[in-house]
Amino acid sequence: MINYSMKSKPLVIIGGGGHAAVLLEILLLQGRDIIAVVAPEITAGKELFKDIKHFKNDNAILDFAPDDIELVNGIGAMPYSGLRTKMHTEFKSKFYEFATVIASSANVSPYATISQGAQVLSNATICVGSKIGFGTIVNTSASIDHDCEIDAFCHIAPGVVMSGQVHVKESVHIGTGAKIINGIQIGKNTIIGVGANILKTLPDSAIVYGARPYIKLEGKL
Repeated sequence: MINYSMKSKPLVIIGGGGHAAVLLEILLLQGRDIIAVVAPEITAGKELFKDIKHFKNDNAILDFAPDDIELVNGIGAMPYSGLRTKMHTEFKSKFYEFATVIASSANVSPYATISQGAQVLSNATICVGSKIGFGTIVNTSASIDHDCEIDAFCHIAPGVVMSGQVHVKESVHIGTGAKIINGIQIGKNTIIGVGANILKTLPDSAIVYGARPYIKLEGKL
């Protein structure tokens, strides 16, 4: 079940960095109508953005009626940065809707639930019974197994492997290549580092590191 409007309204992208460029490429390949980008500057994928009208101030969004467009949140999700969530909350309160983005190469079960404004990127897998919350990113090649529940505003980074029946609470960042065994609960606002193996339930606001290899540098740099 994909829980979002099937209307293909014109889109306005918020953000001009790498995440926005990845989303833009997906949407262009799907034939979506991108009418504007709103960002202080374009810092990635400049060739993709070159024919799209560019506004530098967020207030430019207000020139578009909420019924006429959908927004795409192209701001990347980084630990300790609330900007992505702030943009969602601010414009949702003004009655704007956020488009759900699902890459054509993603493998999403028809029995999974993808909430409005969620983003499922290239080659990601979401299995039967799983639920992806509002504004959450399931990034490139991440694998979400059966009956997982990922709440709002989470970032599941590239290459994460999540076994079945995992519950990830709100605003969690799971770093690239992390692995989570089945039945685990991840408390809200938790940060899981790159390559970490999660074998037990974590409380709210936990910080978990992955392997830290010792690197000896010899000679002068």
